[in-house]
Amino acid sequence: MILAIIVTYFPEKELLEENVNAIIDNVDKVLIWENTPSEKSEDYRFVHHDKIEYCGDGINSISHALNYAWQYAKAGGFDHLLTMDQDSCFKNFPYYLKQTVFNENAPVGIYTPPIKEKKIEINADFVEIDRPITSGMLIPVALINKIGGWDEEFKIDSVDDEFCLHAHTLGIKIYVVKDIVMQHRLGNPETRNFLGHTITLRNYPPSRLYAFYRNNFILAKKYPQFSYVREDLKENLKKQTIWIILLENNRIRKAASIIRGCIVGLTKRV
Repeated sequence: MILAIIVTYFPEKELLEENVNAIIDNVDKVLIWENTPSEKSEDYRFVHHDKIEYCGDGINSISHALNYAWQYAKAGGFDHLLTMDQDSCFKNFPYYLKQTVFNENAPVGIYTPPIKEKKIEINADFVEIDRPITSGMLIPVALINKIGGWDEEFKIDSVDDEFCLHAHTLGIKIYVVKDIVMQHRLGNPETRNFLGHTITLRNYPPSRLYAFYRNNFILAKKYPQFSYVREDLKENLKKQTIWIILLENNRIRKAASIIRGCIVGLTKRV
């Protein structure tokens, strides 16, 4: 049996409906976890179906939501958990299941669809990778039990990174599955021209930027054996931070959030 969880926070009606409709016929249950404050959550319950259960208590934490789904899956005897963001949508979800859950030749591990933002050369049905994103991950519940769930120190950002880094330390592999199509929107992207270059801005709010830098510094200290964590962090500090400060709106608050995130991440004991 397959349990799906979609974590929402003031979701857009059209995107959420498309997300749910893409998977509902091929899973056994869908949990819609509402990080939207409880007094407003009913206004964002756009989709209704016998398989859907709304849950959540206004806690703005992705890791808390995923741990809830894990416990729900264990109690209900589910075999796999599909984790989704509200801004994602599969275009061929049945094929994803055919290649993984219903494929006796599929390697045992955590599965994920290709993501355009992550440039990976996919030259086989399954390609091992370092880190996927939360949305689209299809995970055997037995492997979540082995990992021990999601670290709730990471509430908004890097939840998926910490989970997968922990998985790697236990010898659990993560695979991109070829030819799976899932559209995913990161932030509120905006394209601008700057000195002859086309720059894509994600326009994350200050709170998300604080969480990103804080959590990535913590990850670099928690998992020093994985050098790519430090390399990715350096790359973001050099490039993404410059674009934010030069080109995005609300620059002062965002710059302050980045600095605060860096300081807290650097000084926090692991």
